[in-house]
Amino acid sequence: MKSSSVARVLIFSFLAVCQVTFVLAQDLAMPPEEFAQRRAAVLEQMPDSSVAIFHAALLKTRSNDVEYEYRQKNSLFYLTGITDQNVALVLVKGGVDIDSVKSSEVLFVPRRNSRMASFLGKTISTERAKNELGFEVVKGYGNFGKLLGKFLTGRKELLYSFPVESLYDAVSNQRYFIAQKAKKSFKAKFNGLTIKSPNKILSGLRQIKSPAELRLLQKAIDITGEAHLAAMRAAKPEMYEYQLEAIIEYVFKFSGAEYPAFPSIVGSGPNSTILHHWKNRRQLAKGDLVVVDIGAEVQGYSADVTRTIPANGKFSKEQREIYEIVLRAQKEAIAAVKPGVPFRDVHKVAKKIIKEAGYAKYFNHSTSHYLGLDTHDVGDRGPLQPGMVITVEPGIYISEGTEIDKAYWNIGVRIEDDVLVTEDGYQLLSHKAPREIADIEKIMKEESKLFSILD
Repeated sequence: MKSSSVARVLIFSFLAVCQVTFVLAQDLAMPPEEFAQRRAAVLEQMPDSSVAIFHAALLKTRSNDVEYEYRQKNSLFYLTGITDQNVALVLVKGGVDIDSVKSSEVLFVPRRNSRMASFLGKTISTERAKNELGFEVVKGYGNFGKLLGKFLTGRKELLYSFPVESLYDAVSNQRYFIAQKAKKSFKAKFNGLTIKSPNKILSGLRQIKSPAELRLLQKAIDITGEAHLAAMRAAKPEMYEYQLEAIIEYVFKFSGAEYPAFPSIVGSGPNSTILHHWKNRRQLAKGDLVVVDIGAEVQGYSADVTRTIPANGKFSKEQREIYEIVLRAQKEAIAAVKPGVPFRDVHKVAKKIIKEAGYAKYFNHSTSHYLGLDTHDVGDRGPLQPGMVITVEPGIYISEGTEIDKAYWNIGVRIEDDVLVTEDGYQLLSHKAPREIADIEKIMKEESKLFSILD
């Protein structure tokens, strides 16, 4: 691309972003009472004579002494709202006596360290955990190992998820699973203790969203919708995928989202047929379709919305044909969402329409997943229930070289929306991002006025 073209695109992109109607994140923090209710719900479902332990996430190394940005484990965050390292929560069925106080909840917080605070900032304190979060018993994290025996002695069952990570040694060609060794060691130390995962209890709670959770999800989804609008307005041939990605993630940050919920997917031309294309280095060409699969994360809650747009602002005949099939499949699948419908039936509706159109072999993934603290959130495959939030995202992906008319090669289309299951049907949460061809083309056409300003 010529230097003048690069400058033109960058200036245009800046102007396009400035035209976003930003939805600045409001103070939507979850009230402490909700976390307390969640802990009470877990305790209620725990077996008699059981203990549940939830640990903070560990830092993950990116390279040498540089770590990835820290993100809390969803289980601990769901039960406490705490985002710090070196935290543990212990739930004890029937309670335990600690320092002459009997409680079913014991929270361990980081030891105060003024030197580390100067590097990383202050962490959750004992006073705040008691006064703001409502914990009666709060201990320093260094006491966790000392009190473990007190929690588990005489107990029948431990609910704990051991680390799923494994270590691979290339020289010996061996993979070592941490969980297996840790579990074996634990059982030897506490003879007769049954160890199970708490995930079944947590999944059942997490898949039904509270009003406070829905507010956070809606904020994340609205920000994602604004990012889609910005991308539609900015997209032009000769731009690079990473430039669209930069605009999208600028909108996320400017609007108050902490992170992208997952690596942003901006796949143009042949990359539109790659489901999880994350490199985003290709230059957009006239005639390309661009699959934009993105999601903002707000206070732990993730959006996931996909739109497919033409790089030059106008769908070709073949692109329009495939797009309309996918859109019809998506609309009918969304219309099937209501309480009592088996989770897989939503996929069956979309698959049937795409199969009848003759493109079943080009649709190679599931239509739906749950949405919440994880982009692919926890939940079973049973009947849909009010309060669940799912995605509906059929697609058709026709790669170059497939047995089909060449005019259809490198056409990838995915349309994804976030849908709340209501008492009597569904509510479309991601309505801010247009999906009708006429609306997309209109929005992309509007921005041509900015080019006339730059001429």
